[in-house]
Amino acid sequence: MRRMVWMCLVFAALALTACTTAVPVQNGGSTAGVGISVAGSWARGADEGNGAAYMIIRNIGNQPDRLVSAAGDVAAAIELHTVENNNGVMAMRPVDSIDVPAGGQVELKPGGYHVMLVGLNQPLAPGDRFALTLQFERAGPVEVIAEVRNQ
Repeated sequence: MRRMVWMCLVFAALALTACTTAVPVQNGGSTAGVGISVAGSWARGADEGNGAAYMIIRNIGNQPDRLVSAAGDVAAAIELHTVENNNGVMAMRPVDSIDVPAGGQVELKPGGYHVMLVGLNQPLAPGDRFALTLQFERAGPVEVIAEVRNQ
């Protein structure tokens, strides 16, 4: 009987552990929320007073998530964008969200998805760092620090 009670307690503890959410993760200068890890955050400015931020977003959880917005004080507006080929012409356009599959990742990179910094408050110089808050549908807010590069 005593062994049976012990086995039930162990089983209950394991079941509860499986149901809990992941703890925040520190990765690549970024603090991550539930199931999300962000690495390699960097940014660059452009001559016309805009810029872009790039990074790799990993979903270490078992449920899909979605990046729905980004915020910070580096620019007048911060939007999610992608680049598309429209009949041989590359065009940038805003997107409502960026899907991050369960157990997978999405890379925000030049020529693809990125965080658009519209109307920079000041020019971005190599070595500068600034904070962004990424808002995920499930994981909630995730703070990242982007370093400005010449790339």
